[in-house]
Amino acid sequence: MTEPKRKKLSSQILATLGISLGAAVAAFDLLVFGAYALLDRVYDAQPISMSEDALISAQGWALNLSLLFSVGFFLTLFLVLLGNRLSYVRTITQGIDRLKAGQGDWVIPLRGNNELTTLAVTINAMNAARNAVREKEKALNEERETLIRTLSHDIRTPLTSVLSYSELLLSRQELDESARGQAALIREKAERIKELTDVLLDGGKRTPEEFPDARLLFLQLAMEFEEVLEGDFSVETDLSGLPPFAGGFDPGELRRVLDNLITNVQKYAHPDHPVTLRVEKTGEGIVITQENAVRRAEAKPESFQMGITSIRRVAHNYGGRAEIRKDEERFVISITLSEF
Repeated sequence: MTEPKRKKLSSQILATLGISLGAAVAAFDLLVFGAYALLDRVYDAQPISMSEDALISAQGWALNLSLLFSVGFFLTLFLVLLGNRLSYVRTITQGIDRLKAGQGDWVIPLRGNNELTTLAVTINAMNAARNAVREKEKALNEERETLIRTLSHDIRTPLTSVLSYSELLLSRQELDESARGQAALIREKAERIKELTDVLLDGGKRTPEEFPDARLLFLQLAMEFEEVLEGDFSVETDLSGLPPFAGGFDPGELRRVLDNLITNVQKYAHPDHPVTLRVEKTGEGIVITQENAVRRAEAKPESFQMGITSIRRVAHNYGGRAEIRKDEERFVISITLSEF
């Protein structure tokens, strides 16, 4: 079925102007004719003395009053007719406001057959397309969550065996210190993997805790950072800019941040240069800054993208951000935690 041809809004406005002007001219002619006829009758009847000059003056007044009334009638009629047509603009604006407010099921009613109607049709089509994209994204997210949960569950089965065997090895008295340390490391890493899979199974559920003095938590994390790296690197930690303060944090999230920083240092930092970790409290919140020199021959910054994604997700959970500055010689990451 062929869609009816749209009428131009400008043509409709000109037609409204013509109708209003024609009606005003007709009203002017009618008023002038009636006033002149009345004055002629009065002059002919001569119930009162009226000179010809007085008659001409009265006719002039009648003409001016008729013109004034006609102009007022024209403006009133034109604005009423134009307002009736352009009130649809307000309807479209209200529809856009509702769509911006998240009422995705709202549809702008169609009225008339001009450019405004075309605009309403286009907005409705864009909203329908946006709703379709959102539904598709929702379905894809649900599918991804199902896949993550399935894989996480499948990982936990062999992981449980690794934990059991590592406990069994640690219980054997004949192990020397080196083998016992390796078994302990296996158990530690397996527990870490289990913790991460638990996070996936929980859908990334956070468990923040309230700390009367959260500085102690960051001090402990900084000590762990230094303890892990101090065998291979010169580590400098600085918490002088972090006064005692209260806040709510998820220790597991913060440990994941530090673990990713540690992994990055171990893979890409130059061992002959110091690795620095600074934690301070600023007007934006808690700022964690880690800096190190880069081993040029082995540096592959793109390999750290998964860790960066994890860090940015944690920073986002605290209403903050993660910023990276890097070149061929230096790597600096600044993590801001604003809400806690």
